[in-house]
Amino acid sequence: MPTRLTAQDFDQDLLILFDAYVHGNLDRRGFLDKAQKFAKAGVTAAGLLAALSPDFAAGQQVAKDDPRLKTEWVSFDSPAGTGKVRGYLVRPAGAGAAKLPAILVVHENRGLNPHIEDIARRLALDGFMAFAPDALTPLGGYPGDEQKAVALFAQLDQTKTREDFRASSRWLDARADSTGKLGVVGFCYGGGIVHWLSTQLPHLDAGVAFYGNTPDPAEAVRVNAPLLVQQAEVDERINAAWPAYEAALKAAGVKHVAYRYPGTQHGFNNDTTPRYDAPAAKLAWERTVAFFRQQLQVEPVAAAPALRLRGTIQSVSPSGMSIRDRRGELVEVAVPGNVMVSEVYPIELSEIKAGSFIGVGAMPQTDGSQRAVAVTVFPESARGTGEGHRPFDLMPQSTMTNATVADMAAAPEGRKLRLRYKDGEKIIVVPPGAPVVTFRPADRSLLVPGASVSLTAQDVNGQPTAVRINAGRDGFALPY
Repeated sequence: MPTRLTAQDFDQDLLILFDAYVHGNLDRRGFLDKAQKFAKAGVTAAGLLAALSPDFAAGQQVAKDDPRLKTEWVSFDSPAGTGKVRGYLVRPAGAGAAKLPAILVVHENRGLNPHIEDIARRLALDGFMAFAPDALTPLGGYPGDEQKAVALFAQLDQTKTREDFRASSRWLDARADSTGKLGVVGFCYGGGIVHWLSTQLPHLDAGVAFYGNTPDPAEAVRVNAPLLVQQAEVDERINAAWPAYEAALKAAGVKHVAYRYPGTQHGFNNDTTPRYDAPAAKLAWERTVAFFRQQLQVEPVAAAPALRLRGTIQSVSPSGMSIRDRRGELVEVAVPGNVMVSEVYPIELSEIKAGSFIGVGAMPQTDGSQRAVAVTVFPESARGTGEGHRPFDLMPQSTMTNATVADMAAAPEGRKLRLRYKDGEKIIVVPPGAPVVTFRPADRSLLVPGASVSLTAQDVNGQPTAVRINAGRDGFALPY
């Protein structure tokens, strides 16, 4: 399987052109004409456009027929909008008729495409009732083609479309299987709708806007819900307006938090295009789910407990693999086509600096310090992941500490690190020879017989099913 392209594989000026095309500021012909100067080595401008465009199969994380979910297409009335609008409703199958906190999912400027359907399924797996309306309903719905979708979207009456989203929030909030707690999340165009809805809905309890346009700062006084704002670093079109709007939010006393992810492009959460940044998207999603859980004040329906497996791949099939775990037992694991795979690879201890965010698997020592078994250095975009100190299942009494390196010094027994996290700090001793690793996005080509893996799985109908897989390349053995 070929390695997926990332933003680093393209010239930044080309990415800016593509952003203009995506947002309707440049038509297809205009993009191709301007992109021609970036074409080289037999790659045409049309080929560049194809490479940058969505690949929905590659980005799907939750299958449409996942047995853990109940999905349906429903319609609601929008008398002040376009009349009747269709959308995609997803609930955890195990919830039955139980009341759940509800989250409205607002798509980009293409209508309800397969990526946004997948986002709704992810939220349902996190225990929410998710509903994604299709703003293109009055024009026949999402057409199955991104270029056609862009053209259709430009034909919408945005005043009526906004009323459709307002009506969808009321319909969702009033459902008998809703707790009455309502959140909304949106991406790009949808992020702008989140900001607008936050000024319009007294019943909104939380809003998460991914790289969306902000209202006029004068509107900030009307915001009725706490906001989580997710921004890309390389996104001048969106970021230029943020300082003034943030100042207005602060002046109005609106609860909000904003994160800007280093090195990321607009659309970094969309895993169907090369602008996707896996570590940043993972961290942004974790923050999104945690924010909704806190603000909607209802814990999600308990999911099946996660299963952690470590071992060596014995055999691989198109739908699964056999793993010899560290106890010597053979475990058959289902591997969905959309499973998230990361490559773990070794680096030098010298690459750890003051300010690095790291994870340390360790054993406690009699003096209160921790002796490292292995160290993981997180990419900058994954800073904050799992921060804290807790028990670890590597071996009896082992611990895991994810924290920032405050300072470091040489010591007779190895390198001594002082780690700080939100609730405290730990002294970690890294002995000579302790493995130090980091990770990067990869694909299923790493999953071959003999590969060392660690994975998180869930039980689906009695079958361990991989959710995330870490793997070594060319015989590299994972330390944990």
